[in-house]
Amino acid sequence: MLSAGDPRGALFKGGFMASFSEIIGMDSIIGSLRSSIQSGRVSHAYVFDGQAGMGKSTLAKALAKTLQCEAGGTDACGSCVSCRTFESGNHPDIFNVITDKKSIGVDDIRDQVIKPMETRPYRYRYKIFIIGGADTMTMAAQNALLKTIEEPAPYGLFLLLSENYNAFLPTVISRCVVFRLKPLSEENVANYLTGKDISEDQARFYSGFSQGNIGRALRLSSSQAFTEMRETVVSLTQALRRLDMPEIFARFHVLETYKEDIQELLDLLMLWYRDVIIMKETDNARFLIQPDKKNEIYAEAQATDLSCLYKKFDAIWQAKRNLKQNGNFQLTLEMMLLSLGSG
Repeated sequence: MLSAGDPRGALFKGGFMASFSEIIGMDSIIGSLRSSIQSGRVSHAYVFDGQAGMGKSTLAKALAKTLQCEAGGTDACGSCVSCRTFESGNHPDIFNVITDKKSIGVDDIRDQVIKPMETRPYRYRYKIFIIGGADTMTMAAQNALLKTIEEPAPYGLFLLLSENYNAFLPTVISRCVVFRLKPLSEENVANYLTGKDISEDQARFYSGFSQGNIGRALRLSSSQAFTEMRETVVSLTQALRRLDMPEIFARFHVLETYKEDIQELLDLLMLWYRDVIIMKETDNARFLIQPDKKNEIYAEAQATDLSCLYKKFDAIWQAKRNLKQNGNFQLTLEMMLLSLGSG
């Protein structure tokens, strides 16, 4: 799998886990949370729902840090004992619920939530439980948690992180405040990336490819494996125009090396032909998501008919669909390569 360290879906202008005031985007959600803190009407349970990399964990941790802050404001001060202890990863009254399994089971909830809730906080106002991947909880685990959040101790607070809030039991959702995280604007993400010493062209590519998911943009921008895969895609599109049928089929082995990340590779292929079509239609690099490849894109646009480009784009889309429906991997990609090599 592609990996590039641990950006943790960070949305901060500065370092990791600073404060609400340093989070980029999410203004309405943060405003609501701060208002609740100021009025003393903090809910005992929240669901933060959104794609991986959208900043769910970052937001939850900022909330937990603020609620335990000794300054008692609507943002973490960053300097009190609680804030410093939190940043060290050793806060005694903030718990991260984890599992080594694909789903969170009832024993995980009993051991990591229900049992710790039996005693009062060690020092601070709340005992806060951050449950990552909460939408993977089994029905038994959700029912066990439900009993706790139906009649919570006055110090209990639960932050559920989810990629699919529809996976929760209605009875669980009804007892939580739900926030749905949305992608940032591509301009917002690009501006953030340029502030990280990424060139404007590269920032435009990563923000466009990530579709406003800043965590994904950060991960990919620092991933050498992703950079290599992108160059493989560009080289493949250039080569396919010159190969005969046996050589085209032989290129399957290139794709096979990326089997674990094939959907991401196909996304790169779709983006490539999207840009070629845009160049063919407008003859203007202004609208490209990959302006750093404008020379190669222009060359392909000049060499290929528009109708053929649309067929290539459709072939990639069909391949993505087939693979998601468990279609034969080799046959699907060979048929796609044949379509990409035509014209």
